[in-house]
Amino acid sequence: MRNSIRLFAIITIVMGATLLNAQTSVYLVSGVHSSDVTASGLSTDLVDLKPISSFTGGVIVDQGLDKYLSISTGLIYRKKGFQIAESLGIDIAGMPLPLGVKVATEINTINVPLMLKYKVHGIKSVIPYISAGPGLSYATSGSIRTKATAIIDFSVSNTPLDLSSDNYNRLGIDANIAAGATFPYGKGEFLTEVSYAHAMTDFTSDNFIIDAGIRTKGVSFTVGYGIRF
Repeated sequence: MRNSIRLFAIITIVMGATLLNAQTSVYLVSGVHSSDVTASGLSTDLVDLKPISSFTGGVIVDQGLDKYLSISTGLIYRKKGFQIAESLGIDIAGMPLPLGVKVATEINTINVPLMLKYKVHGIKSVIPYISAGPGLSYATSGSIRTKATAIIDFSVSNTPLDLSSDNYNRLGIDANIAAGATFPYGKGEFLTEVSYAHAMTDFTSDNFIIDAGIRTKGVSFTVGYGIRF
């Protein structure tokens, strides 16, 4: 894993140096990220893991290689994790009232993708594209949040995760794929994109209390605006 991360870092640095000496497009993007996990060490018959949704946003830098291909990288914030929810329906005066509890594991991450993008031309001013590539993910903080539900959610407790311990791998590698389109507006262009990311490394280490094998995955929908420099 360390060799893979070192290689990715070298490629990113070289590409960054290249981008500084060439014309680039810089986009500010924001949207919604829906995150879930796979857990090879947990039985889905005992635990029902459900996704969480939250804000995502950041900066994307895109450099064209030719008319069809470009390299895309940047810094993207995402909240990753999952939740376990249990509910019980109670009738009050003939009206159903849902009561329950949610326990959500939330991990704040900074992501650095390195994507090869292919653009499709010939559809007037709209330019559809697809892209794929690896990415680095760093967990800046995390917590386990407990909520009580009764029509709306009420926070009961928020327990921080000690990500500096040997139980967690803060740095991970993701596989990414995306599809979207750009179209000109004013001096720049709008961007809309749907992307999927799947961790290739475990978030929990071998020192964790159980061999959970937790790997995050998620879908993002983002929009943004970019200017060419």
